[in-house]
Amino acid sequence: MLASPEISELLPLLQKLQPHVVLVDLTPQVTFGLLSALHTAVPDSRIILWGRTFSEELLNQARDLGICGLLQRNCTRQEFIDGIRNVARGEQAFVQPAPKNATKVFLTRRESQLVALLVQGLRNKEIATCLGITTGTVRIYMSKLFVKIGARDRFEVAVFGMKNAYCGEAAWDGQNAFVTECDDDRARPAMRSLVLVEPKRRRAYAPVAKASGA
Repeated sequence: MLASPEISELLPLLQKLQPHVVLVDLTPQVTFGLLSALHTAVPDSRIILWGRTFSEELLNQARDLGICGLLQRNCTRQEFIDGIRNVARGEQAFVQPAPKNATKVFLTRRESQLVALLVQGLRNKEIATCLGITTGTVRIYMSKLFVKIGARDRFEVAVFGMKNAYCGEAAWDGQNAFVTECDDDRARPAMRSLVLVEPKRRRAYAPVAKASGA
């Protein structure tokens, strides 16, 4: 069965059919939350993600969610068929091995919200508006987040976030457009953790604890 981006609408159907293999078209609308709900709804089904590219961070997150394989859109017809058959036989089909020297940092709900909003390019004032808190509180949260994951600045946090999720999740509101009201959906905590693939390189950075970007 091929699952469309509206996975939540398919859950009752999947629970009824109990397919052996589910192929999910990995679009920007497919989040880790939806994949987790899918895995919970049909725990015996073997899930394959079908997408254009997969970062090492996304690969690690997918394995932790119980995903059985990743297939690239540019694979040959035979590679596509073989991948599905391998997964159906109980094997795994990943385009690359699990990343080495990876570090997983677990996020609180608030930290996950911050990462999601930074990926969208929001400034501190807009983040505060979205979350219904003050800009001072945002700076405090941000400084603690930088230290926790070893990021140099807000841009690196955003990059980490995009690498850990599908690469189409960043948002662009248009030139001179700003967030002016609370937005729970926009601040939805999409990730429970961040996978950092290059801890050795990151440990060499000079510590930065300032949360600029007001």
